[in-house]
Amino acid sequence: MLTNSDLRKRCWCTGETPNAVRRQRGRADGALVPAAGPGQERFEAGVLQAVVRAMAGMRRRGHPLRPTSLIGRVRLDSRVVGLRVHDTALDHLLAEMLPVLVGERLRGVPDLRARPGRDHLDLGTPDGELRLLGVTRKRWRQALETGLPTEPPDGHATPRPSLPTALMSGVLRRLPLWRGAAWLDAVVVGDALELYWRGGPPAEAVAAILTRSACALPGTDAVPYTFRNAVRGVALTASTSTSAEESHHPYPEWAWDLWLATSVPGAAVHERAVRPLRPAAGLPDVWEQPEMRAALALRDIDTVYHLLLRHGVPRHHLAALTGQSPQEVDDVLAGRKVESYDTLTDIAKGLGVPLGYMGLAHDEQAAPDVRCDCEELDERTKRDQFLAHAALVTVGSTTTTWGCRAKSCRSARPV
Repeated sequence: MLTNSDLRKRCWCTGETPNAVRRQRGRADGALVPAAGPGQERFEAGVLQAVVRAMAGMRRRGHPLRPTSLIGRVRLDSRVVGLRVHDTALDHLLAEMLPVLVGERLRGVPDLRARPGRDHLDLGTPDGELRLLGVTRKRWRQALETGLPTEPPDGHATPRPSLPTALMSGVLRRLPLWRGAAWLDAVVVGDALELYWRGGPPAEAVAAILTRSACALPGTDAVPYTFRNAVRGVALTASTSTSAEESHHPYPEWAWDLWLATSVPGAAVHERAVRPLRPAAGLPDVWEQPEMRAALALRDIDTVYHLLLRHGVPRHHLAALTGQSPQEVDDVLAGRKVESYDTLTDIAKGLGVPLGYMGLAHDEQAAPDVRCDCEELDERTKRDQFLAHAALVTVGSTTTTWGCRAKSCRSARPV
């Protein structure tokens, strides 16, 4: 039986309604957010990759919908996982999920087949299945009219990459945790899953929620990071701690408090995703070529550098523009992957690549400063304003926190 506190936290974590959670049964493992079986985990890992690609595509196209609004709810019952996908993002997601051959490369979730229902769309592979809630047959036909493939390619065997499937499945089932972020990205590095986002919940709060709260990913370690341009990150790996050691950690109510204060969904942030940066001197204009665009989308810096060398750009010029040493450029050309967000951003800016082409953080306009009149107000007026603000919060008429908005205010508090 779920307590009221558990009920609230599961609703926050999955985006479900309280009544929907109460109707669900069959939490066999006793977890607040149940884990999937091995086959379902592999399937959901592929789905998460498709979701991340769809989010990045929406950002590159300057889509008005906030990418993290793509999936608003995850329904976790004993029969099939359900995802509530925003209608305006459905075509983007299906285009990334349904398998299709692009040249010699298979794009999408291998062997995925669609089975439309009256008010939902079932998607499945031999490993597992999920249900897109609210997708009617009429909406499915409309999606097909955009050119989506109806059948998976025949006779194309795709080797399964080694993925941290348990981590990826767990993140998919908790995606609404990032609903307050401007965007979300997930990168697999060996046996780790690195998550990056801008805005929304602080990295340390997400790390605590994913490891020590009622919505934790079992057997997981999380290391929070903060990067430039207000980018936040968490690196997830399989835990090396014993259950006895984990039980000594205090329950992180502070993390839920921070999450609540920063995760109210807002309007989509306008990001200049595809505006070209200032062209770098001595480089050819090759960023719109299909082979280059594909390499940038995959963050395949090795291929990007080789394509530039093919166009006559010397290695020392690449090093000078990107801030890397000549040896680092040679290492990349020899096949070393570039995975650091900061390094990828430096390379994109140095070469003049539109940041959205690589799915990286973009340059939002800073909010204009406002005049501070704090020192002109007496204490009673300040107290009355605070009480009025608290009343609005209580009735749900505002979601901002209390404080002065002026950057120049000596007593400024976060808003």
